Amino acid sequence: MERKSWKESASQLQRIVLPEDTNLFNSLYGGRLVEWIDNIASIVAIKHSRRRTVTGSIDSLFFLSSIRMGYIVYLTSRINFTTHSTMEIEVDVESEEGITGERRFTTKAYLTYVAIDEEGKPISVPELLLETDDDRKRFEEASARSAARKVLLKKIRDEIDQR
Repeated sequence: MERKSWKESASQLQRIVLPEDTNLFNSLYGGRLVEWIDNIASIVAIKHSRRRTVTGSIDSLFFLSSIRMGYIVYLTSRINFTTHSTMEIEVDVESEEGITGERRFTTKAYLTYVAIDEEGKPISVPELLLETDDDRKRFEEASARSAARKVLLKKIRDEIDQR
């Protein structure tokens, strides 16, 4: 299978926070932001693999500051790592106060997607083409996160089996 650059699937999305997106404090619901993050990460996974994909995990989701109603939300997403059938997608979120133009980094998330066939079984994805030192660094860091996820997943499965 061919190798593909992260640039071929990188995606950006902009949203404005509307009243239906907010909580009692006029801030964006965390769950709504997670929905937007999962959506853009899914786009990257599909564009990279050109396969059906499902969310395998969402981890390292950090809400660093709130996003107020009326702010513009910028989501930037790229692929960092692939295995035979999985892809780690990084999503960075910034918010902008529309009148002043003040921007703030608000959220970082890493998500894992699995490419599947019509029966729901894992299927291969293109390898990631590592072109720069930054690409290689991201790949190595993501590889370590992938190994940690596998350990945690095994622990969770073992706990379930013991019930």
